[in-house]
Amino acid sequence: MKSDELKIDAYTTLIMGQEVNVTILGTAQDAGIPQAGCSCKRCLNAHNHPNLRKYPVAIGIIGIDGSKHLIEITKNLSEQLKIWGDEEKGNIVYTPDTVTVTHLHLGHIEGIGQFGKPVMNLEDLPIYVSEKNKLVLEERNDIQLMIKEGNIKLISQKYNQEFQPRIGCGFKLELIPIPHRSELGDTAAILIKGKKKNLLFMPDQDSWKDTLDTFSMNNIRELLTYWKVDIAWIDGTFWNLKELPGRNLSEIPHPTIEESIQRLGMKNKNDFEISFIHLNHSNPANEINSKERKMIESFGWGICQRNDIASL
Repeated sequence: MKSDELKIDAYTTLIMGQEVNVTILGTAQDAGIPQAGCSCKRCLNAHNHPNLRKYPVAIGIIGIDGSKHLIEITKNLSEQLKIWGDEEKGNIVYTPDTVTVTHLHLGHIEGIGQFGKPVMNLEDLPIYVSEKNKLVLEERNDIQLMIKEGNIKLISQKYNQEFQPRIGCGFKLELIPIPHRSELGDTAAILIKGKKKNLLFMPDQDSWKDTLDTFSMNNIRELLTYWKVDIAWIDGTFWNLKELPGRNLSEIPHPTIEESIQRLGMKNKNDFEISFIHLNHSNPANEINSKERKMIESFGWGICQRNDIASL
């Protein structure tokens, strides 16, 4: 057995039987930071200082059996697989055992081609998607080729039905339908159900009103209670509607962080752990010392950071 294989086996043995761990691999909106073609101060700083770069939103889940499960497939797949298997875990680069995708907008599916013959050349990688999105993907020539060559297999999942992405992984996933721009397919939030806690991953939605109306709920707390959520990583694309003066935000709808914290108010003693994810490059809450981030924290909520880990 090779030394690298010994490292992997040792790490797998170490974590087996422990909690399910969910790692944040990216926190930005689909384009990441720096965004292509953008000369704003934040993007230029990220060009000049690599430590300021932010990858598109993605998370990795390690099951109690050591299996690895990726949520979203971004353009920065290579870097994110390295983050996931960093030096503390044996200085290795992970390969996912399964993948699940929330929807088909650019940043959430852009890296799928890297599973194919030109790059990773994986064998029958299960990719879980909604029934509608499976039909959409199967119309793409590049996807047809990867299926034909045995690199991936698309597996459709019904909404509101929990499933185990791999037998023995120690957690279940549930796709929850979320109102969001449907020009390319439909959109899911993903509820990750561990033995001790449940985590909601909801990087995109059109509005709180639409989502709450869909489930006949009056407010965010009522909705999260209905889903039995302990930890929620939710859409924080924009701070407010003023940050993109040259764009019509009605064409790219998202609830603003400003609205979300107004709806939530102050965090209570026994409240959910809520943090924002999927931040656009224009969002001032990207800055650690910004007044916007300090306002979020003053209410008791947070901003997701790359490499943050939640144990379920």
